[in-house]
Amino acid sequence: MEKCVKGRLLVVGAGAMGEAILSGILAAEILDPSQIIVVEPNHDKEILLRDRYGIEVISKLDYRSYGSNDICLFAVKPQIAHAVLAELAPRLNRTLFVSIAIGITIADYYQVLNESIPVVRVMPNMPIAVGEGVSLISYSENVSESQKTAVTQLFESAGRCEHIPEEWQSAGATISGSGPAYFSYVIDALITAGVGAGLPADLSKRLAAQTAVGVSKMILETGRSPREIMQATASPGGITEAALKTLDSEGVNQAIVAAFLASVDRAAELEDSFGEDQSESPLK
Repeated sequence: MEKCVKGRLLVVGAGAMGEAILSGILAAEILDPSQIIVVEPNHDKEILLRDRYGIEVISKLDYRSYGSNDICLFAVKPQIAHAVLAELAPRLNRTLFVSIAIGITIADYYQVLNESIPVVRVMPNMPIAVGEGVSLISYSENVSESQKTAVTQLFESAGRCEHIPEEWQSAGATISGSGPAYFSYVIDALITAGVGAGLPADLSKRLAAQTAVGVSKMILETGRSPREIMQATASPGGITEAALKTLDSEGVNQAIVAAFLASVDRAAELEDSFGEDQSESPLK
């Protein structure tokens, strides 16, 4: 595959999501390991990344600056984002800036970054670690088509991409970003119920997880709606109908909607709090 990044990829922060993206990029061979520099202050993680991927890992930002052929992947926690960004900004010169930090808007970044820097806001989700992620992507106005292509290729190396207006980010992330926790909650409940009914835990886990995979593929590949699948599965007077009636009577649908709204509200709070935490950057 043709390399989508002509220069270097600077990854600032290599937590669970940052490493998952890095792993997908390297597995797809769209970058050479020699093109990648990771800034990771945790010493044990620094050693692990270097040994696992054969890439350059440094504990803090050094003398180097980055230009228009380079990409900076910003993958730090929102609570320290402002402090890290203030240290990083002088090293970027028209460098494509790609952030996966939740709750920070493109306008927030321009409080610190020069307006000449193209900014991309991405919300990937946890299944990106196994190549089945979905990433929501929004762009500042000065991102070129070739840069959009490069970002898309980076994140499609580990799943699907959806290009959306930035105002949809919070609601979209509440589905795809928080969604793995919702579905895991249901799968965990099914495992517990199966064990309670006498099934081995590993069998209950396989049944629940594979069923979730199968239904998801049916919805995506056949065009059938969730409601159609429910109706097709629930024979009148049968066991599935009894189960669905119980879920409705217990208010499960309403509880999921309430969870969604609570998550959207929290995302709005995070967007409003950028810069309030004056924590020192761990990369110094």
